[in-house]
Amino acid sequence: MKQRLFLLLLAATAACSTPATDQPETAAPLQPAAKPAATEAAPAQTARRFVGWYIQNAEKLPADFVLNSDAQDSTKFYAVNVPGTEDWLRAVQQSGTVSEAYLSDWRAYFRRYDDTLRLHPQNDGPAAGFDYDFLMLSQEPEENAADLQKGQFVVTRQQGRHAQVQARGPKHETYIVSLDFDLTQQADGRWLIDKISVPDNPL
Repeated sequence: MKQRLFLLLLAATAACSTPATDQPETAAPLQPAAKPAATEAAPAQTARRFVGWYIQNAEKLPADFVLNSDAQDSTKFYAVNVPGTEDWLRAVQQSGTVSEAYLSDWRAYFRRYDDTLRLHPQNDGPAAGFDYDFLMLSQEPEENAADLQKGQFVVTRQQGRHAQVQARGPKHETYIVSLDFDLTQQADGRWLIDKISVPDNPL
């Protein structure tokens, strides 16, 4: 019995004198969460989401708007590819940022230029009405979208269910990329874009 007690005491002494080499390392202190960006009003958030969606999806959007545009047969004239425009409209609708009014306006635009190309046959150069990007309203859409994403989206007017938003990129020496958005709040509370336009004098 005495021998057993002696062995237990000896083991306890050895444990106390052994360096604590197997203890787990202390974890690095937790860092505070990054401060979120200033909250924008709901209509401005929709406009910003639209630009972000464009940047992510521009290269994947349908773009077969004009028939016979390859100019392989000089006897054929341009015509609007109506099914192609409907594919594009469906893709834009999937952004979840535009209203039926926005889509209807572009549908009317395509019909109008379909009539124009029939009245004024064309088989050379860019087809009338199809020489720019329809979402950024520009011939340099990727650059403009990137500029806008760095800029500010400000609600300049809000009355009831209608709002106007100005999107302004960083100011360059001679220009500033700008778009104006008209939006309407839907029955489910979402703000959707009815119209996008380029302001005359953004500076």
